[in-house]
Amino acid sequence: MKGIASDPVQALAILAPGQSAQAEREWLQNTLAWLKSVPPEKRTERLRGLAEGIGGNPDARERFRQIWEKAFAPRVFAEAGLPEATSLARELMARVKRRVLPQPEDELDLYAALQGSDLNEEDAEWVAGLSEEDAAPWRELVGGSAADFAVAIRLLALRAAAIGLSRGIMKLMPHQYETESPFFDLVDAAGRFERSPDEPGASDRFEEVVLECRISAGLSHARMEERGVSSDLVFRLDLVLAQLERIEVLLRVLSGREDGRAFGSMLVRAFAEERGVHSLLRNSVNRIARRIVTHTGKSGEHYIAGSRSDWATMGWGALGAGGITAFTALFKYRLARMPLAPLWIGAAHSLNYTLSFVLMQFLGWSLASKMPSMTAAALGDALEKEDGMQSEVSLVAAITRTQTIVTIANLLGAIPLAALIGVLIQWRNGNPFLSHEVALHGLESMHPWRSFTIPFAALTGCFLWLSSLVAGWTGNWMVLNRLPAGIAQSRRIRSSAGAGRAEELGRLVEHHLSGVAGYVCLGLLLGLLPFVGVFAGAPLEVRHITLAGASLAYDVSSLGWRSPLPWSGIGWAGLGLVATGLLNFSVSFALGLWLALRARNVDTGGRKELIVALWSELRKHPARFLWRH
Repeated sequence: MKGIASDPVQALAILAPGQSAQAEREWLQNTLAWLKSVPPEKRTERLRGLAEGIGGNPDARERFRQIWEKAFAPRVFAEAGLPEATSLARELMARVKRRVLPQPEDELDLYAALQGSDLNEEDAEWVAGLSEEDAAPWRELVGGSAADFAVAIRLLALRAAAIGLSRGIMKLMPHQYETESPFFDLVDAAGRFERSPDEPGASDRFEEVVLECRISAGLSHARMEERGVSSDLVFRLDLVLAQLERIEVLLRVLSGREDGRAFGSMLVRAFAEERGVHSLLRNSVNRIARRIVTHTGKSGEHYIAGSRSDWATMGWGALGAGGITAFTALFKYRLARMPLAPLWIGAAHSLNYTLSFVLMQFLGWSLASKMPSMTAAALGDALEKEDGMQSEVSLVAAITRTQTIVTIANLLGAIPLAALIGVLIQWRNGNPFLSHEVALHGLESMHPWRSFTIPFAALTGCFLWLSSLVAGWTGNWMVLNRLPAGIAQSRRIRSSAGAGRAEELGRLVEHHLSGVAGYVCLGLLLGLLPFVGVFAGAPLEVRHITLAGASLAYDVSSLGWRSPLPWSGIGWAGLGLVATGLLNFSVSFALGLWLALRARNVDTGGRKELIVALWSELRKHPARFLWRH
């Protein structure tokens, strides 16, 4: 094939009509490689020479026309840059397969040739920068392209209608029946346009149907935001919108409203992006993340006190949650003494944590460590408002005030009760709850830099954030599947428990399912981490501020019966407890805010503006962030 690489025109002229499709495909592929083998400034000269050579040689011109017809350009127009599958997982697998596995080349295919040419952004810019003089000869060489455009439009209409009328998409459409949907008329409208594209008003009538389809798809996106997001539905709706947009582009090119060079540049750019998975995942993942963050933010709004009565309510609830945590820490020490394998010890700890957290959920009591990632999502929602950062600053002040009161109340509920329980155990058994060695080890394990308290506390902050994600995802899943309504209307549940109890169960699920899911996730993470550490040979532990505070109270109460008390160790452990709280909250809040900002596409300018506004308010009114409202 050396001749093809050095002189494509001569190779094309001697390519006999009876030769195999393989020879024609190789000529097409090698010609594209020949064009790309030189810098863009020299590539234009080659393109101009290639057009002149083919146009000036009758044999080469005829063979080029035959190859162009066999190469099926409509596929390029209808598919370049658009997913070939109708689900995110399948499209992701298809792209990975194309990048990893060698692809068969059995037929002459312009789409496959361009796909294998490693096109990039530089190539797209080169096509867009071609002059009218360079582009004109190619319009003449591919003179039958108008029919190719009509075929591509009809292909796109068929595929868009198939998705738009599918059962899953129709549930989101603003139309009750398929016959009411504009997608039902899309294929017929495309066929009428293909048969008589030059008829006066034909293009306008077809564009009106396409516009109605785009409006319906856009309304479906909005309804999905309200009802819950599915990656499959997001992907299919985005694909339909992309197909409809491509139809409109083709119509503009056909009517001369869009330049062919701009269209060619768009196709090249589409081929360049088609190889990657980042752009494929970005839209779907961002929409799902946004919906999860929205559910998390709605939950986070309940953790922000807006008045003194809210403070009192959350404070009393936080006291109760701290009291439950004192018993959680008690059972933690009891379970640690049991002669069980590490796996069952981890499972027992997870069950202990989970039952405690779920009890708090149903009682409506607040645990301070759960709040940061939830309130961060609410702050991310406030960043979309354009009011000079006033609402954002007020929200951050309310968040810090609420976080402060709930944290203090948690510790006031956990530490005194744990100390009292330790005294009662000593009074009943005649021995301290913990041995001297265990209690001293508990103090030493909380030292801020002689132990791994700091990294463990940061890791626990990550777990708190992950649990909020699980809660948000569960809320989205519940809304998407309309689970509360399904339970309330279930004939099976209503016949066995009664209509009233079915509705009550639906409300219970609606109010508590996402919170329970988040707490179950947190309990599993906190309980199983030490087991994973033992399995991996790494001494992993968790540092949760309320649990750590209750554990320190048991340590000190056990050491209190022996004098003198290690005041230095207690002081360092107290400092470690403060560091634990700061890291639990800051890491969880930072990750929650980062996801909220990414999901809402808030740019760095908005983040910097928030930081500047917060710093200014903190310098002027520091008390506003702690107690003064």
